[in-house]
Amino acid sequence: MVSTLITHVPSTTLHLLAGALIMYAFFGKKEYTTKQRALIMSLGFIVLIPDVPKFLGTTAFHSLISLPFLSLLLAIFIQKRTKAKYWYSLLATFTTFMGGALLIDWIGNGSRLFSPLSNKNYAFTLLKHELLLILLMTIVLLIVLKTSNKLILTAGLLIALSFLSLKAYGKLELQSYLRNQIQVAPIKWIEVEPHGFLGNKWEFVVMAQDKKFRGTASLLGDDVKITSRMK
Repeated sequence: MVSTLITHVPSTTLHLLAGALIMYAFFGKKEYTTKQRALIMSLGFIVLIPDVPKFLGTTAFHSLISLPFLSLLLAIFIQKRTKAKYWYSLLATFTTFMGGALLIDWIGNGSRLFSPLSNKNYAFTLLKHELLLILLMTIVLLIVLKTSNKLILTAGLLIALSFLSLKAYGKLELQSYLRNQIQVAPIKWIEVEPHGFLGNKWEFVVMAQDKKFRGTASLLGDDVKITSRMK
C-alpha cells in the first residue's frame, strides 16, 4: 500500500491538499491556534479512505453509489473530532469525498463512477503532471495555516477552478477542431491528455479508419501540430 501511494505521490498529494482545505473551509475558526488549524486540516486524510479497498482489488467504495454510505459512517468520526452537529459533519465528509477524491480522479486518470454495478472507467482528463495545481494549493494551505484567512482560501479555490475551467475549455476546443479538420471518416476515437512537465500543453491521438494521427496543441487548443501519421 505504501509503495503504491509513493508511486502516485503527485495524485496523493493533490488529494490530501484538497481534503485539508475542504475540512478547514467547514470547521476552521479565526481564533484557532496554528496547532488547532493543523489538526482540523489533518482530518482531510479521510479523502484517501475510499482508495484503501483498491489494494484489495476492488473499487466498490470509490463511486457515486458507495461514497454516500461511507460518508454516513465517517461523519460520526468527524463529528467526534470537531464537536459539530452530525448533519454538518456529514456535509463536510461528503463534500470531501466528492471534491477531494472522486472529482480529482475523474479529471485525472478516471474513476469507476458506478462501481460495483459497472466497471466502466469515466474520465475527462485535465490533470497529469499536477505540479502547478499542487504548488498553488500548497501556498494557499500554508498561508491559511499561518493566518486563518478564509478569504485567501476562497481566492485560492477560485483560481484553481478558473485554471481547471480554462483547461476544460482548451480540451473541448481542441477536440472540436480535430473532428472538423481531420477529413477521414469515420473517426473512431479522439484522445486528448495534458502534455509537458507543467501540463500546460496538450497531446492528442486521433484514430480514423486505418490511420492514426498524433500531435500537440497549446493550452487553449490552438497552435495544433501533427507530429506523426501512421497507418
